[in-house]
Amino acid sequence: MADNARQPIDDYLPQPGTDLYYAHRYAPRALQPALALIEALRGEIARVPASCSSPEIAATKLAWWREEIARLDAGVPRHVLCIALNARRITLPGLTAAAAALVDGISALLDLSRHPTRAARSAAFDAAHGPLWALVNGLSVPLDDAAAHAAAQLGCRVEEAYALRDTRRFVASGAALLAQDSVQLIETQLAGSALDDAQWYARVIGHDLAQVSSALRSGLATLPGRRRLRPLATLARIALVTLEEVQADGNRVWVQRVELTPLRKLWLALRERAGL
Repeated sequence: MADNARQPIDDYLPQPGTDLYYAHRYAPRALQPALALIEALRGEIARVPASCSSPEIAATKLAWWREEIARLDAGVPRHVLCIALNARRITLPGLTAAAAALVDGISALLDLSRHPTRAARSAAFDAAHGPLWALVNGLSVPLDDAAAHAAAQLGCRVEEAYALRDTRRFVASGAALLAQDSVQLIETQLAGSALDDAQWYARVIGHDLAQVSSALRSGLATLPGRRRLRPLATLARIALVTLEEVQADGNRVWVQRVELTPLRKLWLALRERAGL
């Protein structure tokens, strides 16, 4: 099912200019290959709904990935990313369980039209991405249970932030993104006033972006072992500034996708490295 499963592995890894490239740039050099492979795998699985023309095709591709993760667990993977990860399994305990949780979590988003509440959406992102973030963070620094939970939660808010930034792609894919309590709040405020799609989504997503931005700010401020968790902290910082730009642009997520320039991402990575 993965037609591109044999592409050169470098095609999958974080490319110069991307958020992940700068998030990993100042990680310890010995960690960078594993971080790149894990995040490449996350990206391949997480973007399945948005890359498919229907939820049914997405479900089929996710089923392929579920089988591929089982093959990785058995030591006989077929996808070039999983083949590379298979060589590192001794140093990556829990990888297949975390990847399987991601497949299941992304699949669950296809079974909903909307999340009942913002808290339910956050919980869905936690279930999908939390185990893999715990694995990634654990590679950077040993953490006690409380610190590991806090760090994984921050990683999940990053994923939620990017999903909201990419609202149109997410909604078009048929995966659940909108929270019904936010929709109801905005509909009450509108009191029957007619808005076009761009205006309506700007109001609904703008409300949610403010909450996710606050969670990113708080998570960064209280992140235990922040200097050792530099990949996470840098990515969270880039995501936060991206959301600030989206908000400054009027939350126009339905009509454009905001992306920071590579130079600005590099500047944020350098500031995080310097502890500024």
